Amino acid sequence: MTNVHTCPRVRHLLTGTFNTANLHLLAFDTLTHTLAITRSVSAQGPHQFLALGASTPIGQPSLEVRPQWKAVYATTWAQPPSLSAWAVTGLDEDAGASIEMATKVNLDWLSTVNITATSSYVHTQPPPYESFTAPSYGVSPGSAQYLYSAGGPTGEIHRINPQTGELDAKQQELIFLRDNSEEALGKADKTRKALRYGAHNIDIGVDQLALVADLGRNAILTYRRDPADGTLTFLSETTSPRDGDGPRHVVPSPDGRWVYSVTEHTSFVDVFEVTDVSSGTLKYRTSLDILPEGSDRASFRGDTVRLSPSGRAILATTRGKTPAVRGWVAAWDLVTLQDALPQHDDQTRHDSSDGSPLSTRWRTPTSGGKANAIEWAPRYAVLDQTTAPSSTLSEKAAQEWGDDWAVLTDDAEGHVLILKWDGRDLVEVARTKLPGKGVPELGEGEEEGASHAIWLS
Repeated sequence: MTNVHTCPRVRHLLTGTFNTANLHLLAFDTLTHTLAITRSVSAQGPHQFLALGASTPIGQPSLEVRPQWKAVYATTWAQPPSLSAWAVTGLDEDAGASIEMATKVNLDWLSTVNITATSSYVHTQPPPYESFTAPSYGVSPGSAQYLYSAGGPTGEIHRINPQTGELDAKQQELIFLRDNSEEALGKADKTRKALRYGAHNIDIGVDQLALVADLGRNAILTYRRDPADGTLTFLSETTSPRDGDGPRHVVPSPDGRWVYSVTEHTSFVDVFEVTDVSSGTLKYRTSLDILPEGSDRASFRGDTVRLSPSGRAILATTRGKTPAVRGWVAAWDLVTLQDALPQHDDQTRHDSSDGSPLSTRWRTPTSGGKANAIEWAPRYAVLDQTTAPSSTLSEKAAQEWGDDWAVLTDDAEGHVLILKWDGRDLVEVARTKLPGKGVPELGEGEEEGASHAIWLS
């Protein structure tokens, strides 16, 4: 286990694909900026959205005698709908020493569970490491106990075996249809097509509020999580500020005060304030435009929203609808944003085009295809809580924070990219192309397209 103060030179990643059944392990050398595919594993179908779970939080020593494990949980578009669990093996201190040693890291299949409808998102609780952004959003890390999934008309909660990381029995099923009856669910589309007009993600914040983005309801659904058994109870529905927005991903701030929603159909990041935790009440405050002024909004599709690792910025991505339209990654300074927001409950800032706290826009090399998903590498430094508030690092601490690494997936040409973030700007430092070709019966595209990637170390 990596020492809490030690960041490995070589970081390990895993990416899924849109049009093959492959999962690819990668290694990134933080000194030479070399990115290499170290191993390819045949999985259970295309479009793997991934989540990491662990018996002991990454970067923390374990004092327990029980077996130590790391596991990856994956969605798929394959039929019947299912989720799978994969053990991460060989990921020890030696594997972080060099690209050559990184080839020892592998995946072993653990288990598969059938689910009611095709899922597009998975999330573990407790999270595998501490962070201000995904996957923890300020929630204390711990041994993974539950896997949350969402997609189309349903979401599910499965127990995680504490000894192995395998997926165990279903704890709860959620119906996201307006008519949440079993009869309505029986008639609903449960294939991948339902992801276009149903639920698309689920994330959980520090106040045990679970947030679900639902494109079809054009709304954010809020639930109360019971930490005793992991189950969710519906609290509220908050409609997006514009008709046809299509909220795709929604995430909480690490202090629980703010909620950020990226819209698929309009490419905005909508900012909401949690005004009452007990009822899950969200109040719309403002919108941030991912697109440059003058862009044809109908030519883009919003994708991912994530806080920066320091908690001081919010980043979001959008994709071009056609190969001729390149996507964007935009970043905004949260301190500037929050200072500019109205201080009274009866005030809402509806137009952020004037005086927006935009930090940068970075144009992606391609349209992104169905991807342009971004995820941050974990931080190994111990945060100084005497200088860092619970929601963000102080300005001084942020300046001393150094650079962060993000992974961006490209479905259009099959690249995986590493971006460097210095707190204000994004720079591409490495990329590699996936080795395979698309399988026509599994998905579109001649090249093997990257779907979603996560950091394993």
